[in-house]
Amino acid sequence: MYHASSQSNADSTPVREIVMSPTGKALDVVDRICRQFSINPLRSQLEACTFVVDAGNMVDVAVVGRFKAGKSSFLNTLIGRNVMPVGVLPLTAVVTRARYGSEDKAVVQYHDGHMCAVALDEVAEFVTEPRNPCNVKHVAIVDVEVTGLQQYCGVRFVDTPGLDSVYAHNTRTSMEWLPRVGGALLAVSIDQPLSEYDIELLKELGKHTPETAILLTKADLVSPGELADVEAFVREQVAKGAAVPVRVFPFSARPGYETLQDAVQVYLREQVAARHEEKAREIILYKLHTLVGECRQYLGMALSAAGAAQEARAELQRQLQKERDILSTVRNELWLLCNDLKTRVGDASVEVFLKHRGQLTTRLSNELRTTMRQWRGNLAKTTEAFQGWAQETVRSTLVPLSNEEGSRLVAQQLAAAEGSFSRFVRAFQDRLAGGVQKSLGINFIGATFEATVRQPLRPNVNIGRVFDTPFDLLWFIIPMWLFRPLVRRHFLNRLPWEVEKNLHRLAGQWSDAITGTVDDMATQAQDFIQEELDTIEALVAKAQDQQPAIAEAIDLLDKCEVALG
Repeated sequence: MYHASSQSNADSTPVREIVMSPTGKALDVVDRICRQFSINPLRSQLEACTFVVDAGNMVDVAVVGRFKAGKSSFLNTLIGRNVMPVGVLPLTAVVTRARYGSEDKAVVQYHDGHMCAVALDEVAEFVTEPRNPCNVKHVAIVDVEVTGLQQYCGVRFVDTPGLDSVYAHNTRTSMEWLPRVGGALLAVSIDQPLSEYDIELLKELGKHTPETAILLTKADLVSPGELADVEAFVREQVAKGAAVPVRVFPFSARPGYETLQDAVQVYLREQVAARHEEKAREIILYKLHTLVGECRQYLGMALSAAGAAQEARAELQRQLQKERDILSTVRNELWLLCNDLKTRVGDASVEVFLKHRGQLTTRLSNELRTTMRQWRGNLAKTTEAFQGWAQETVRSTLVPLSNEEGSRLVAQQLAAAEGSFSRFVRAFQDRLAGGVQKSLGINFIGATFEATVRQPLRPNVNIGRVFDTPFDLLWFIIPMWLFRPLVRRHFLNRLPWEVEKNLHRLAGQWSDAITGTVDDMATQAQDFIQEELDTIEALVAKAQDQQPAIAEAIDLLDKCEVALG
């Protein structure tokens, strides 16, 4: 995840003063090099590596995958009891970590830093979408300790929110966690075997950990012969698409499938838990080698520029100046893309919500006809009864609809926007890489842009006045025995307008909320483009003057890799 850093040359400590030593000190080396040479795009990856190093010998095994793939059910099987909430709808909304403890307990950590202990049966109050929608309780993580995980000492299982569900914030939470994983089990439901999305996720996991396996869940849905076919298909697709060695474990949490359960449990016990210190070091080294390699890429480009012929350096500077000259045009194109995306959001919002108008109006009108027969009293009391019914019934109907359709809208539109901005930035970086290749004859990829997606606030539902004029204040002169049929007809005529008004209102509010996030993503893309160009220009401009320091920094990175092993 890209985060612009305000730190540049403020840390003037020379790289050569750093004392070399494995792991943690290697992070210091990369950190200081990034500060000295203003290689800010690597800051977030540094933070992720620091998190893993600080965990020591504890191996975090994340269970990831699309929603309703059986992740929580799998973890409950390991624990031996239902601790992780499971249900028919997408549930997990907050990352939950489970490890062995001498007693059962749970601790909730909040984003503001404070913590509180809760009972295991209260965990669902903090980690599920229905009880903590959009994480309104601002929970950072929930840590669970249970005696049932004694066989897995040294391993901390991470239950992540489902990916690719209607809840876009859940997908974001899981994706932001990926750089921290030590090991990963990708849960793939056997009734939706290995999509292109899963292959891309495997590739992403491969960037962060060498210990990845596929958990082929819900194996009870097919016959043994069909299971073998699906397993073979998954292995074939992984070999072709992900090009990484991955174990595949068919699994079912149901009784009668203990053989399948034992297979993955033996793997976790013998290959991960029993070797957790070795695995922890292996995972840390994997991440550090990746980080060191990316840092070297920036320095290597600068060193090549420093050692290149004057004509080659001049050509590269011309290429960079050309990008600088058209930067305002690039920004304009970016914001034209942004406006186009926002227009699509507005059109999609109206379409998504207004399609429910007829069905909702019919259902609520039938319910109103039945309910208002019970209303008695004068016009004021009858109007109050309708107002109360409308507030409760229309609201209770539209709120779930708003949450469901709005969340789906968020997931679809923000995913499309993020993809569009990422492609736009990549096109810019490809031009920069082309300039580097043309001038210096070396390949340069650059940092990866991933927008931080801010979750929009959920709109509310309001019901307007029943009468445009305050007839209910004249209740004492209106005989209800005579006008009751007219009043009821007015209520029935008013209801479709309330439904349509609130659907339009929800569409507009969801559109405004999503477009606000699209604007934010466009700003991030603009800032990233600016920073990437600034970083490369600064490295090239100072390359000759800093050639000894760059060479020394590369030498330190080489020594880091040797020391890390």
